[in-house]
Amino acid sequence: ATATAYDYDAELAVSSERVAAPPETPPKMGQQSLFPSSASPQRVISFATLTTKAEREAILARAVELARPVPVKTGKVELRHARGTKTRPTDQRGFDFLGKEAVPTQPQSNIICDAPVAPSALRIEAAIIDLLFMAVGSAFGLVMFRYEGGQFSFDKHTAPFFLLAILTVPLFYKMLWTFAGRDTIGMRWAGVRLVDFDGNPPSHQRRYQRFLGSILSLLAAGIGLVWALVDEDGLTWHDHISTTFPTLTSED
Repeated sequence: ATATAYDYDAELAVSSERVAAPPETPPKMGQQSLFPSSASPQRVISFATLTTKAEREAILARAVELARPVPVKTGKVELRHARGTKTRPTDQRGFDFLGKEAVPTQPQSNIICDAPVAPSALRIEAAIIDLLFMAVGSAFGLVMFRYEGGQFSFDKHTAPFFLLAILTVPLFYKMLWTFAGRDTIGMRWAGVRLVDFDGNPPSHQRRYQRFLGSILSLLAAGIGLVWALVDEDGLTWHDHISTTFPTLTSED
């Protein structure tokens, strides 16, 4: 059997179409706005409410002064023609590259006292006098040896012994005066005496150091003695080692 056909009212269909919700619009792509496009007029604060009339006039006056351009000064300028001058050659030594001329100063001395160092001539004179006394003593010993019947035979076997005996004479001569704590005969004859850098008589320890330093000065091919010619104070190696030096006897 065929299905029954239902009758419907046309007005009800029209009303149902009106009641149906409109189709949803697809969302727009992109970044959403943080603030709504339409601002409420109540949220706008008027500038006139924050300042008084006098303040607004002062602000406008300052704005007018800032916008006004600074007038350009005009005047007559006179130009002078430069005259040709001859440049003189400068001395290269006159240039001061370090900003301050270097003033040469004398090296500071190690000697504290005011006693002057004895001149080299007096020191050589004292050494010569000591050598004469040593030569006289050696000659006296050789004469006594010859007088007692001794004989001298110089050959390659006995020459080293004679040389060693000659060297022991000045060694024992200097050692004698060092142990005694006195100046040598040559120093007293030449008018010089030994003092330390403070101007006081040297102790026995300093005299021992000076004795050993003099041996070192001689063993170094005599350079320790010649050093007095180039030293700023005129001192030798044994003077610096023992911190002593010969000075004039008259200077007290």
